[in-house]
Amino acid sequence: MASVVADSVHISGQSNAIQFRVPECRLSDDLGMLFENQRFSDVTLSFGGKEFQAHKAILAARTPVFAAIFEHEMEERRCNRANVESDVFREMLRFVYTDDLLAAADKYALDRLKVMCEEAISLNLSVENVAEVLILAYLHSAERLKAQSIDFINTHATYVMETSDWKSMIQTHPHLIAEAFRALATQLIPPIGPPRKRLKQN
Repeated sequence: MASVVADSVHISGQSNAIQFRVPECRLSDDLGMLFENQRFSDVTLSFGGKEFQAHKAILAARTPVFAAIFEHEMEERRCNRANVESDVFREMLRFVYTDDLLAAADKYALDRLKVMCEEAISLNLSVENVAEVLILAYLHSAERLKAQSIDFINTHATYVMETSDWKSMIQTHPHLIAEAFRALATQLIPPIGPPRKRLKQN
């Protein structure tokens, strides 16, 4: 009998059980690459004086607004809208493809949205993704998320340090490793104040 549990496939028999590791889901990364290289695009979106190549099936599946536009308003491969700035629209389009909303919230100083993103991401921290999330928090000045990530690392340090993302971060962002270790050291050994001056005896 075969069953999928979390990211593993278990095949069990009468006496032995074999576990196969299922590769990590890369759907968001793959769609992000499709967004960047524009391969197989089938629609041109014109916003704020700039044109963007996209994929009707993805846009229609992700948002009912585009689905309605494609169904009722478009007979050609071109869609024109002038009420959105091109840079804002590009980031919105990137989110449609990848769900990467924190970057857009940081870039456009949408503080309330940024806090909501940080909270949502922090609730989904895991041993496998915390190193990547820590880098994300650093890159987008998400201080709350950064603190939550470091706390999570300190709580699960033994397991986090065995992940490939942690080992990669040692090479790419060593200052974050140092910051995590400083926080861990402070947690294990509370700071001691300066020594008291000895009173002179008469």
